[in-house]
Amino acid sequence: MTIRHLKIFIYVCECGGVTKAAEALHMVQPAVSTTISELEKFYNVSLFDRINQRLVLTPMGKELLVKAKNVLAGFDDFETAANFGGQNPYIRIGSSLTLGKTVLPRYISLIKERLPNLKPSFFINRTAAIEEKIECGAIDFGIVEGIVRSPYLKITPIGGDRLIAVCSPRDIKKSVCLEELTKYPLLLREIGSASRDLLSKNLAERHLSVEPFAESVSNEALVSLAKDGNGIAILPEGIVKDAIEHGSLCELTITDAVLMRTHYIVTHKNKHFNSLCQAAFHLLSEQAATCC
Repeated sequence: MTIRHLKIFIYVCECGGVTKAAEALHMVQPAVSTTISELEKFYNVSLFDRINQRLVLTPMGKELLVKAKNVLAGFDDFETAANFGGQNPYIRIGSSLTLGKTVLPRYISLIKERLPNLKPSFFINRTAAIEEKIECGAIDFGIVEGIVRSPYLKITPIGGDRLIAVCSPRDIKKSVCLEELTKYPLLLREIGSASRDLLSKNLAERHLSVEPFAESVSNEALVSLAKDGNGIAILPEGIVKDAIEHGSLCELTITDAVLMRTHYIVTHKNKHFNSLCQAAFHLLSEQAATCC
């Protein structure tokens, strides 16, 4: 078996079928089908179920897809490092949305100042998306808040932050309990985000639930809605700190809960860094800890 077999397998999975994978790879369809068959026969494993003329990954296929991506990413790292004499200057760094605003700007400045030979690229998205990218080797390491579920990843706690309730200063109420909070129009991050997960966990412990007035993947959109008096937003303190100081938002104290989150540096358990990338990793650890 070769790297080519793994690459074609990955393309079939990501393109959703043999035909589209063949088009993307500029190959004929029978050649792609043959490659998949060779993989299955060589390892005596079923990668796909054939359902209604569609390929659906088997549970084993899903597990092997992750490993195939890791192998391919490792091969790419090898080639790049070899081409640069062992000091691969390229690194891919992930950040959750909140930390992309509160930690990443200063970190980028420090990289330019202290590691001028490094060529970083950044991916900013939800914690779950960062986790997925690191797991498959598309990102070298990242910083996130919230729960990391993958058994393939190593997490290092480096501090945390607090979610707070904020609203327009026109709302004269200054404190609420969680049960009272659910009766107001709430402006929340989407289901699956670290912020929403933490709030939902605290509500569930009290047998409470909520149907938000608005939900969004954008912290900034929720801030704007809250400023205009459309409800109460539950957001990281670092995101709304400036608005509170400028008087466009005010904090409502939640009397019966403290919504604290942990921040983590995340890497793949099998990831190995050269000295230049190791320096970038430690720099992020130091910078994140001072900001958290």
